[in-house]
Amino acid sequence: MSTFRQSQSSLHTWSGLIVGWVLFTIFLAGTVSYWREDINRWMRPELGAAPAPEVAVAGAVAYLNAKAPDARSWFIEVPDRSEGARLFWQPLPKAGEAAKRGRRRDTQALVDADGRPVHARETQGGEFLYRFHFDLHYMPVIWARYLVGFCAMMMLIAIVSGIITHKKIFKDFFTFRRAKGQRTWLDGHNATAVLALPFHLMITYTGLVTLVTLYMPWAAVANYASTQALYAQLFPDAGEVKRLDRPTPMVPLGPLIRDAEARLHGKVGVIRVEEPNDVAARVTLIGSPSGGMGARRPSLSYSAATGRLIWQ
Repeated sequence: MSTFRQSQSSLHTWSGLIVGWVLFTIFLAGTVSYWREDINRWMRPELGAAPAPEVAVAGAVAYLNAKAPDARSWFIEVPDRSEGARLFWQPLPKAGEAAKRGRRRDTQALVDADGRPVHARETQGGEFLYRFHFDLHYMPVIWARYLVGFCAMMMLIAIVSGIITHKKIFKDFFTFRRAKGQRTWLDGHNATAVLALPFHLMITYTGLVTLVTLYMPWAAVANYASTQALYAQLFPDAGEVKRLDRPTPMVPLGPLIRDAEARLHGKVGVIRVEEPNDVAARVTLIGSPSGGMGARRPSLSYSAATGRLIWQ
């Protein structure tokens, strides 16, 4: 047993040293990104106060009706503490042209409560720190996520092997010998490690689980034709909207927001409008991130022509 503990001690030391600095950077950026909205505001001092959500959405709809009335879809990020409504739209592809995915600079905008574009200095603000803590910014995204996953796994190994190798872990937690050189540093290491152990174990494990289909895709590949098929079963939605080419004005979104917030028992974070200004248009209201812990938030879909709830 002592030999096994010694081997775990070496594994614990080297797994911690090899990836320690990468993990420190990830933890630092991830922790600071909890204040990313405040950092966004601080780094754009020329922007005014955040408008009321319903007022901001009305301005966003006015802008989109003028800018992209026949788009395939609209996306409106309802402002909470941000300086205005962030908009994205997907243009209707031309005949024989495949639909383009992703957000381009010419298909997004930030508008104020009156639907006027808001101009501010170019900066990602706190969003840079949030993306950096799992995308690392300076390398291709897919390789960065593999590297972050490898470091997280090594940290999990360091935690588990550390628990195994410290057979008197709780006794050591209450032991601190001052002015003993390296022994004092080791006592401090033991005390702080045990104090933060539940958090480190939880944050490392959940970080790995978040991207489990990327790191361990075999269960999904063995049972589903594609990852999209898995997500379609796990996270169902109202289905695809077919454009009928019958122009129809949309109902105001303010009453839909109030109805959705009453049903969701929380704020609306994102509004998606599919096939706007068509009789088949559909409005989907998605809960705010502050309303729960899940990455996939609850949503409701309404007919944009009548305001009737059609899916939840």
